[in-house]
Amino acid sequence: MKTLIFSLLLIAVTTFSQAQEITQLEEAKVGFAPLDAKITRDGDSFSYKVNEAYTGAFSKDAIGFMKANFDIKNFIAEYGKDYVSYEVTFTSSNGYLSADFDQDGNLVKTFQKFKDIVLPLDIRREVYMANKGWTMTQNKYVASGRGDLIEKEIYKIKLENGNQKRTMKIDPRISGSSVASNE
Repeated sequence: MKTLIFSLLLIAVTTFSQAQEITQLEEAKVGFAPLDAKITRDGDSFSYKVNEAYTGAFSKDAIGFMKANFDIKNFIAEYGKDYVSYEVTFTSSNGYLSADFDQDGNLVKTFQKFKDIVLPLDIRREVYMANKGWTMTQNKYVASGRGDLIEKEIYKIKLENGNQKRTMKIDPRISGSSVASNE
């Protein structure tokens, strides 16, 4: 009988000591950046450090990446409607996209600059065919435009062949034509 009472007492103590405390949960918030992004505010400018799902996802199509992973309407709701325009800069390890939005959240203009990216296949072929024996040591991509459209874009490519150095500037909109200059 003592064993039964002792066993029941032990079970009761164990059960009550393992009981969970019920607490009230806080409201969940839906953010405006589905990717894990670190927000930095500098006066009226906002910077986002983007984490890409795979390397090159951001630099391949920066405006498309921004549209898929950033909601300006939620951003405006979060930071208030006191501004006439919003400048948001998205940065990654190899470059950035600066986007200007008006007070209603419409994309007004963009500027992007990336270094050492994978060049599009047609640009790689053009560089290779025009410069056999040369090695690409560095490249930069610079583009700007209004709204979603890119109006100006250029690839600056540095090449080396032994002690010789050369810089090419390629406008991808003019197919098959490039301007090369020696430095």
